[in-house]
Amino acid sequence: MAVAAPRLIQQVLPEQLQAAAAELTPYFVDSFGNSTRIDYGTGHETTFAALLYCLAALGVVGDEDRVALVNVVFEKYLRLMRTVQTTYWLEPAGSHGVWGLDDYQFLPFVW
Repeated sequence: MAVAAPRLIQQVLPEQLQAAAAELTPYFVDSFGNSTRIDYGTGHETTFAALLYCLAALGVVGDEDRVALVNVVFEKYLRLMRTVQTTYWLEPAGSHGVWGLDDYQFLPFVW
């Protein structure tokens, strides 16, 4: 994933914003958990939301796309991550037990 990520990010950026791929790629890669600790948590989920925000701030997606970013793109991301979590038995990152809304995801409670 880390090898393919810059190319994937470049594919969604217009020509004049290609240089931004270097800044956006870490957000994308870090959205899918930590490969060293084999964990995933709300920080990774928030990193994906930050990536979506950056795309909006750069004008890659417009105001008319915001509902779709949450209801389509983010929802598919959550489904993918639930599959990854259960397939690879990812540990919850920084779990605080009863103190957290969810060990893995919290933004659905906000949106």
